[in-house]
Amino acid sequence: MELIIGGSFQGKLDYAKRKLKDRGVSVRKEAVIEGADWDWEESGESMGPLVLNHLHLFVRKSVQSGAVEKICPALQSLLANVPDCIIICDEVGCGVVPIDRTEREYRETVGRILCFLAQRADRVERIMGGLPLRIK
Repeated sequence: MELIIGGSFQGKLDYAKRKLKDRGVSVRKEAVIEGADWDWEESGESMGPLVLNHLHLFVRKSVQSGAVEKICPALQSLLANVPDCIIICDEVGCGVVPIDRTEREYRETVGRILCFLAQRADRVERIMGGLPLRIK
């Protein structure tokens, strides 16, 4: 699994698609799942997405619905079924700490999930202005 992080609108998805194309992998539209639309329970044991884009939106949806405890099992299932997937997530903790409790929980949960994934990732890259910086 590869983890790609960075600020909003920095070219993370385009970079992931270029990487896959360079490897000779054709990226079909259905191979990219948006985090806000990802229903991991519905996908079950199926292959799952080759690219999970906007993981932070999946985390937000889980926090808002009170299902934070389901995030790690969902990601573990994805990694078991698609070990060579690419997960893309916006950095959300680089600023003022939110006053709203739910927003703080969301921000902290994204950070913890990124730590969880970074430990398991074969490669971690941060994208700024479309340019990669390899972290791991």
